[in-house]
Order: sequence, then structure tokens, then C-alpha cells
Amino acid sequence: MDAIIPAYKNTFMTAVLICIFTAVLMSQTGAEAKTLVTGEYASSSGKKIVLNLHILNPAPANLIVEQYFNPQNSVINIGPKPIKRSPGKIKWLFRNTKSGRLSISIKLRSPLRGQIRGVVRYRDPVHGDFVEFHISP
Repeated sequence: MDAIIPAYKNTFMTAVLICIFTAVLMSQTGAEAKTLVTGEYASSSGKKIVLNLHILNPAPANLIVEQYFNPQNSVINIGPKPIKRSPGKIKWLFRNTKSGRLSISIKLRSPLRGQIRGVVRYRDPVHGDFVEFHISP
């Protein structure tokens, strides 16, 4: 009977240590998850829309940015060049992104009518998660 009790204590202590280790590991994984891309509008009224994105390390391999606005607005200049443009929507695909700042500007023929919003999508290079967030002025 005495031989069974120490074996039980070892099994119990092993289970307790595994639970503690798992809890610590899970809490650190959540703490390390961070937003790699943030953005804000430097200008969101008048004839010029400027969206600034801030990219942290490790930078996502690719970044998709979509700009939505009232289709009645007449766009006269866009920088950088988008991959797709339709009334009320402009889409960019940035490949091999680097950390730092990325600025997108849109010049309109007349002052902005209605609201604007941006959508940014990327795959987290560390965790592999697909990230999507919206930007409003």
C-alpha cells in the first residue's frame, strides 16, 4: 500500500505541473499577438483623401487595401497605382511589404461627398491568421 501512495503523488504532481505549464504558455501566446498594421486618415475631407498605414516588424508579405466612398465622387489622381478601380471602390495589393509607413492618396475633382472607409487585409506572418480591420475617419 505504501508503494501506491508515492506513485499517486508523482502522477498528481505531474498533472499539476502540466496544467501550470499549459496556462503559462497560453497566456504568453495571447500577449505576443499584436497588430502588425494600423492606419488612420491624415485627410478625409475636401478634395484630398490621405490614408496612412503603419507596418510593424515582422511585416506581412502582402497587404490588401480597399477604399470605399460615394460613387458620385470623381477621382482625378490616385497614388500609388491601384490594381482595381470601380465607382465607389479602389483596391490596392502591396507585395513584399516592409516595415514603416505607407501613404495612399486620392485626389477628387470636387470636395468629398458622403463618407469614406478603408478595409485592410493581411495574413499574420507569425501565427498565420488572416487579419481584417476597418478604418474610418
